[in-house]
Amino acid sequence: MSAITRAITGHPHPAISTLRRWQFQAQSAWVNAQPKTRSTIQVASLLSTVFIAYSYSLTTLLQLADLNTPLAYVSLVPIISLILAAVHSNPARPEPSIHDRQTDYIVGIPLMVAALLVNYLLPSKFSAMFWIWRIDLLTLPFFVAGAVSLIFGLRVLWRQKLAVGFLILAWPYPYTTVLLSVLNAFTTAALIAMNKIVRVTHIATLVGNLNGGVFTVVHDGKPFTLSVVSACSGVSSVVGFLLVGTAFAATVRGPIVRKVLWLFGGLVLLWTINLGRITLIFWTGRQYGEHFAIDVLHPFIGLVTFSIGVAIMILCMKPMRLHLDIARDKPTSMATDAPARTTQGSNRPVIAVPKVYLAVSITLILGILVGVTDVGLQSYNLVANVAGESKLASYINDPVSPVGWVSRYETTYDWAEPLFGDGSIWDRYELYPRHGGDLHASTDVIADVIDSSQLESFSAYGVEQCYQFHGYSLSNVSTVALGGGITGQTLAYTSEEYGSWTIVYWIVPVVRAGATVYERIVLYVQNQHGLIAPTEGQQSGARTVADAIDSPGQILIDNRNFLIAYAREFIRAQASRGASVLSHGSLT
Repeated sequence: MSAITRAITGHPHPAISTLRRWQFQAQSAWVNAQPKTRSTIQVASLLSTVFIAYSYSLTTLLQLADLNTPLAYVSLVPIISLILAAVHSNPARPEPSIHDRQTDYIVGIPLMVAALLVNYLLPSKFSAMFWIWRIDLLTLPFFVAGAVSLIFGLRVLWRQKLAVGFLILAWPYPYTTVLLSVLNAFTTAALIAMNKIVRVTHIATLVGNLNGGVFTVVHDGKPFTLSVVSACSGVSSVVGFLLVGTAFAATVRGPIVRKVLWLFGGLVLLWTINLGRITLIFWTGRQYGEHFAIDVLHPFIGLVTFSIGVAIMILCMKPMRLHLDIARDKPTSMATDAPARTTQGSNRPVIAVPKVYLAVSITLILGILVGVTDVGLQSYNLVANVAGESKLASYINDPVSPVGWVSRYETTYDWAEPLFGDGSIWDRYELYPRHGGDLHASTDVIADVIDSSQLESFSAYGVEQCYQFHGYSLSNVSTVALGGGITGQTLAYTSEEYGSWTIVYWIVPVVRAGATVYERIVLYVQNQHGLIAPTEGQQSGARTVADAIDSPGQILIDNRNFLIAYAREFIRAQASRGASVLSHGSLT
């Protein structure tokens, strides 16, 4: 039978018939499956999709546990979220009567698409700040909420709102900007307490002032130093208990006042136990030496004392008349995939997600798209660690230059401090070529470096705005990827007084005097023929945003490509130097 005949007579193509038969069989198998089987498939689909979408972000989150930082316990957030989801896997009370799959898709798809757009569009716009602020982890709960809505339905999403919402606590930025600044008081209190303890026990001696947090321990007549920094002073334990305690407080039943008292008591207990941990490390160092205290005891004793503190607080729940909010008897009509409604003329319940294959396919496709952008975030590893902390040292404190070039300080512009904030610095450097390297030129490169604690000041007093204000002619304004996830700007300007120059500039967070500040580096090279010899095959990767009416000549193109390649080598040199300088910090 021909295709035309089949179309006229209404007989479908055999292949279409086969696909329809498979679809019907798969749908029947899903509907007739046991509720436990359906739930298992849905949970596996959800977890697999989330892992595909955020594999790199979740991996870096787990790596926080190995860092000597107050954010170490943030790595527990996904695990705690899974526990909360298991606790609330079945309804303990009547839920909203939401059974419309269209509503599930209307809510779920925009949430997942929003996460995709943020991860796809913002890295190029925010440059390194996207990773410093860890916006990828900020989008995680939105993606998960959308996936739950599609795979399980809105009723389950409402039931699991605590578990999904708890994922927002995996976002490190609030800890580094707000919480840790408040908890620094714990560091000061711990140092005061340890100073009193060592005076009584004589197991160590304070070196210098108390703010330094350095103590000397003597073993067999050989002294060595131990530093009590913020990660060791109890802040880590406090942050960890805030996460675990918040999950418990949201799950247990009892008056809000008792919950707050329980949480506050846990913070005090964990801080007190941590003093005992530091004292034990000092004592073991005195008795058995530095190796045993730091290499053997120190790596695991913190987890042991933290677990003991949490266990004690759990035991304190019953005396405070707090108990877990877990229903013992759950009505079968309110199971995960079987809402309390039936088909017309039948007592058989209608499952909440009658067609799961389309929902899983949509979430998987969106998960793969998000996963592609998430894997690309590995490029930020050059300039920042997994906690979003900068790995670059301030150029002003430690100038570097690409291979074959030498940096020389020229001057400081003191008049610019009112523009970029108190404590800001504007220094100018001249980088001139020597032998070696891949960047060859017969001219110097000028570098203007500004350090400021106020990131917004660079927007208020931008480079383009400055030249336009002075009446300079701008051309070839472009954005360019400079490596490490850093997005830079390149342009050329011409003035009657100073001639024609090509510029590349970028803004990155750097570490200066133990604090994070923001650094704008502007590289200049004069546009003259024969001064630049760019590396063969070097691709600039510039993306034009706006050009002047007169297109740039070959000289301008060569200078731009050279300066972009120079900026990339500049950043690599700064990252290499920063890794060396910052690794010799005071963490012990």
